[in-house]
Amino acid sequence: MEEKDEEKDRLKAIREKLESHIMSKFHGKEMWYQEKRLQFKGTPDITTDAWGVTIHFECKRERPVHLSGRWDFIVAYADHLGATYAGWSLSFECPYPEWEQEESDQ
Repeated sequence: MEEKDEEKDRLKAIREKLESHIMSKFHGKEMWYQEKRLQFKGTPDITTDAWGVTIHFECKRERPVHLSGRWDFIVAYADHLGATYAGWSLSFECPYPEWEQEESDQ
C-alpha cells in the first residue's frame, strides 16, 4: 500500500469517528468564535469532505470568518470545536467574558 493510501485510510477513520458528532452538535448552533484577542458570537455553517472540516462563521459584529482544519488536527469535545496548531476555536460558552465588558464600556 502506498503512503498516500495509508494517509487517506487514516483520515477516513478519523472522519468516521468525528463527522456525525461535529455536524449534530455544532452545525448551525449559536457559538463563540475565539482566535488570539478576537472573539464574537455567531453561527457556524459547517461542511466536511475527505480532507477535513470547513466552517463559514457568520456574525453580526464582524465580517464572516472562514475556518478549516484537516481531520487529524480537529479537536471536538462536547462544547468545543477547534483545530490543533491553527489557533481558532468555537465554544458554546464565551471564552473571555471580561473582554465583552471591556468592549461595551468603550
